Amino acid sequence: MEQEVVVSRKNSAKEAAEELCFRLKKNANSYNAVIFLAAVRYDFFELSREIKARFPNVDVIGATTAGEVTPQGFANDSVVLTTMSDSSTRARAVLVEMGSKYPVVSKSKIENALCDCAIRVGDKNSHKDAFAIAFINGVFNGEETVLTNFYATIKNDNFKLAGGTAGFTGNVAKTFVSVNGEVSEDGAAFLFVKTPKPFDIRQEDIFNPTGKSVFVTESDVVNRCIAKFDGKPAKTVYAEKLGVSESQAEKMTFENPFGRFLNGALHIAALAGFSPDKKISLFARVVPNSTLEIMHIGDPLQKCDETCAAIKQSIKRPKFALLMTCITRTLAFERMRISAKIIQKYNATFPTFAGFSAYGEQLGRIHCNQTLVSLVIGE
Repeated sequence: MEQEVVVSRKNSAKEAAEELCFRLKKNANSYNAVIFLAAVRYDFFELSREIKARFPNVDVIGATTAGEVTPQGFANDSVVLTTMSDSSTRARAVLVEMGSKYPVVSKSKIENALCDCAIRVGDKNSHKDAFAIAFINGVFNGEETVLTNFYATIKNDNFKLAGGTAGFTGNVAKTFVSVNGEVSEDGAAFLFVKTPKPFDIRQEDIFNPTGKSVFVTESDVVNRCIAKFDGKPAKTVYAEKLGVSESQAEKMTFENPFGRFLNGALHIAALAGFSPDKKISLFARVVPNSTLEIMHIGDPLQKCDETCAAIKQSIKRPKFALLMTCITRTLAFERMRISAKIIQKYNATFPTFAGFSAYGEQLGRIHCNQTLVSLVIGE
């Protein structure tokens, strides 16, 4: 398995595509797949077409970002393009439309792409030599719906998936994903990969339980909103648990997200804000009659060391690395002045890598926030 990573900061989509492809070392037809991650300042429709035009025989997927991740550091306003090449590996892409409402309309497209990649639907062993990459639009709260549809289609809950929610910067909430030049504003870009190479998909969580829990008595699953904990206004209970005033609690949401118990483990659901009637809006769904753990931030550098060590234990010789990290982590690392140290640790672990700051992360069928999801393929 080989990976190339190239970056462009050219102003126009066409110029960026030209520069990216000029910097690649191999012939366009030598790659199994091409992935690009772009700042929203670019004309994403044009960029998708321009990049695909340069790889007519290779599947190409892309997403907008809230920042880009490269061996040179955390970046903004650029396009990162990475490639996957290996003679024993197969990759196929598919675009899922209407992701937040009717992703089932793309069921046959998913099945065909899996078939083209020699991944059999309903095969309980399909996860042993195959996985999926997913980029999902981030405006319509459709991550859980898209994931549910995918797993209902492949019929193997053990099938591995590494995903990131497309991001954006600025005041206009708009994200894009694309497959082979076709763009969606409410869908998902999937890349299915079948390979004999060892691979590792994992999630890094920098938060620890506080031992303080709350019981959800009223929530809006579709709109990702909690109205009441233990029969009381959600904001009031959150502040009480933290031992601060409600106004102080508004400034503590990153350091103290919620942990949801899913499949026997805690998974982060980030707080998006508070409404005047003391409801809490979230970036992930929380169901009524469930218990949430209030979390607190730990040591990100220590967690990074643990993650890198675990990956090296699993994959002795990493050759390809894709990193999807939450934008809140990126901003927190900047505030803590540890961004360069995090990148140094990645550079010491991987020959090269690419990634982006996302608005959510997906590990298998679970959608989370404020985490890192990594995909690493070995020699």
